[in-house]
Amino acid sequence: MRQLVVDLSRSLPADDFPAVDAIVHLAQANTIGPSRSQDLMAVNVASTCGLLDVAVRHKAEHFVLASSGSVYGATSVEIDERTPVHPLDEYGESKVLAEQLLDEFRDRLHVTALRLFVPYGPGQSGRMIPALAERIRSGTPIVLNENGRPHVNPVYVKDVVDAILSTLSRPDVQLVNVAGPDVVDVRELSERIAGELNCHPRFVAGDNTNIGDIVASTTRVRDLIRRELTPLADGLHRTFGTP
Repeated sequence: MRQLVVDLSRSLPADDFPAVDAIVHLAQANTIGPSRSQDLMAVNVASTCGLLDVAVRHKAEHFVLASSGSVYGATSVEIDERTPVHPLDEYGESKVLAEQLLDEFRDRLHVTALRLFVPYGPGQSGRMIPALAERIRSGTPIVLNENGRPHVNPVYVKDVVDAILSTLSRPDVQLVNVAGPDVVDVRELSERIAGELNCHPRFVAGDNTNIGDIVASTTRVRDLIRRELTPLADGLHRTFGTP
């Protein structure tokens, strides 16, 4: 498969690039605070629009967007692809807007949104699991809110990659929740990470009683990649364990 790397900071004529088979849009911004809203919208929304235009101009057959489970907000029930979106913050809203852009291009190419749920793997930074690992290593207490919520089912990076590759050969696939097979709360997740790091996590009680869960059904992603998903224990060992 031919690869095309596009710099959206400058405008280039269509003849500057050859035809491509597909575009997989993985870039994302997850910024905090009103001062970073422009960056968030530029990366998550404007760049999606720009790349969709590039896909059409360069005769791509398929466009895959890495979206997020945050579009659903938090709930008390298992989420599947029919669950209505209800983002709770600007990041989730930006991903909803990006997905809406896909709808505008469905008559010109195959488009797919993969909604990722707590993806993790070696070398990752700035996300939930590496953030917990850093707190454990440094001895910083981890806040446990009501019943250890949220409950999550993190997905290992190899499963994410296989979902992307499988999607590229399946033009009929439009939306998939990409999550892992094991559901854990913050305490259990922290204890599992600590076990791989040979550390003891510290916890402190939080006072937030208005936290929902973010747990997705894995039926569709298992059908997509046609194998069992990576167990959390295996994924954490590959991420933090001794090689």
